[in-house]
Order: sequence, then C-alpha cells, then structure tokens
Amino acid sequence: MRVVIIADHWFASRERSMLARLQVGLADEGIRVVQAVPVGVEAGSDGILSETVHFEDTGPPLSLRRRAAATAQSLTMSAKAGDGELPQIVHAFGGQVWDFGLALAEQLDAAFILEAWRAGLSRAVQRIFAKGHDSAGQLALCPDKKLMEHLRADAPNAAIHHSPWGVYTNDSTNTVLTPGKAWAFMVDGAGYDRQAFTATFEAIAEVMRTRPDTLVFVDALAARRTDLWKLADRLGIRDRMSLVDEMDTNRELVLKGDVLILPEARGEQRTLVLEAMGTGMPVIAAADPMHSSLIDRRSALLVPVGERGRWVQQLENLLSNPDLVAQLTTSARAYIAEEHRPSRQVNCVIDAYEAAIGKKSIPFPG
Repeated sequence: MRVVIIADHWFASRERSMLARLQVGLADEGIRVVQAVPVGVEAGSDGILSETVHFEDTGPPLSLRRRAAATAQSLTMSAKAGDGELPQIVHAFGGQVWDFGLALAEQLDAAFILEAWRAGLSRAVQRIFAKGHDSAGQLALCPDKKLMEHLRADAPNAAIHHSPWGVYTNDSTNTVLTPGKAWAFMVDGAGYDRQAFTATFEAIAEVMRTRPDTLVFVDALAARRTDLWKLADRLGIRDRMSLVDEMDTNRELVLKGDVLILPEARGEQRTLVLEAMGTGMPVIAAADPMHSSLIDRRSALLVPVGERGRWVQQLENLLSNPDLVAQLTTSARAYIAEEHRPSRQVNCVIDAYEAAIGKKSIPFPG
C-alpha cells in the first residue's frame, strides 16, 4: 500500500516529531509513505523511509484543482519510476490542507482521511464530508475519545474513528523543581481565551512573589493575543518573563522546564502535552471536558477555567509537596505508556486505512 501524508504549515512544523514517528511505524508495517509538505517547509523525516513531494498550499480558490493535479502528476511520475503503485490513501493533517487533500485524493482516485484534532473543526468536518464525491472512501480520525463523541454529535454523517496520538516515555521521570535551583514555568496555549490566560497569569505572578528565583516562559503568539506583556508589567514580573516562539516546535526547550501550565480549555490535542507527561514534567491545566488525557491527579492537576484562586492553590500545592510531584509524574508517565504508545497510533491508523479502502479491518491491541 502507498499512502500520501499531507500536512499544512502548522502541523508540519509543530507536530513534526509525531508525523515522523507515524511514518517510521507505517514503514515498519510495509506501507510506503509519501510526505506532501508545503513549499518551503522541511519534511518531517530524514527521507530514508519515505519520499517527499512539495505542493503549493496557497492560491486563488479556482486554482485548487490545478494545484492538486500538478501534485498528482508528480506522484504518478514517481510511481512509474518505481513499482508503478499509485497512492491509495491521502491522509491530511491540519485543516488548512483538507480541501487540497480531498482534491488530491479525487485526482488519484484514492480514499481520503483527515485528522480532526480540536473541537472547533466540527463544521469543517461536516463540510468536507458533504463536499466529497465518494463519502464511502472518507474517514475522520480523532486522537481523543471525548473529542470524538463531540464531533460525532456535531457531524453525524461523518465516519469518525479513534486514533490516539503516540509519544515515547522515559525509563524514569525527569528531575524537576529541584530545591536551590531556579524554577521555570512553561505556559502554553493558543491565546484565544484572554480571560483564562489573565486569571492564570495573575495566579502565577502571586506565586512568583514568594519565590523570587522563579522564571516564566510563555508562547509568544499566545502572549501577543492576550497582551501579557502589559499584564506582566503591571504585576511586576516582566523582568522574569520570556517569550518562546512556537512552543510546540521548540519543545526541547519547553521540556527542560519544571512545570507545564495550560490556561485554556479548547478541546485541542497537542503531543507536547503528552510528551511532558511521558518525560516526567508535571502538568497543571484548565479542566477540559473534551480532553481525555487530562485526568485530575493521575496525569495532571486540573483547575476550573479562569478560577484564579484555584490556580494559586494548585500551584502552591505542587511546589511545596515533593511527594505529590513524584506521585503525579510517575502516574502520568505510566498513563502515557499505557494509552499513547506510538505503536498503538500506527495500528489504529492502519485499521482506518484498511476500512477506507474497503478491506477487512485489522484488529489492534488495547
């Protein structure tokens, strides 16, 4: 089987490691992968286990079919130069390439699969399924069970399958919140919920007043959207605040921090959060009804959205209780090892591929 994995700018950069793991896992199962990435974006693997084709991801609406046809021609020529097998699946990551991915699938007479990774994509899922010429060959994959239930309710005509994203876990948890060393809070999110960010940041500032060596790092785009520079200045912690461009892309830096803080609850899935849990970095997050991996006192400490006092309480509780840190990070790592293995994602994706092209479903463990 040959599969085209296509990603938009956001996914190709911020979820690069997950895409690479998936491609390696599919290759191990004998599936030939073609990476389709926007012009100017680096491919998600080293090119040894998959071939790469670049495509024009932007242009006037009337150019969509032309751009898809050009990419389909490149794939056809590549297939003829090899074993002659054309792609049977187009698997799209990132809403910005759904239309292009569907057009490409139609050019190739292939099945189309999309990843529905956040709650706000319900209408887009409905639209794509209504637009497709062959709805029997279309599937949506969702990395979260609770989010999947929400999407199924909003898009009842869409075939939606569960496919949890996979990450690796450390053999032992990282050392965090070491006494006598400066601590680093990492604040991540999209920044669309200004009220939630403000309440969380005010709580962080209150905790930092009693811990003068603590630093806070914030996703730069979220900080701009929520105007955190002015708030940090008013709260007196601007000199201890730093911005990080695209935290999800620069996760190696983020995962060296002591605590990952997630102020928003928007039903968004990010492997950065899973990797933090898997490496032993404690997570404090806004309670999110569409995020199954956020389980209070098992994988994270949860706070009702925007409740400043509870944020202060949970932060102080974590920082002053080494036993709680050890318990939380150990249980979170065990949860990730059980529920978010890369091999499980690969098996779920293969199951969806087989279903999309009409073959018998392949069972998978768990």
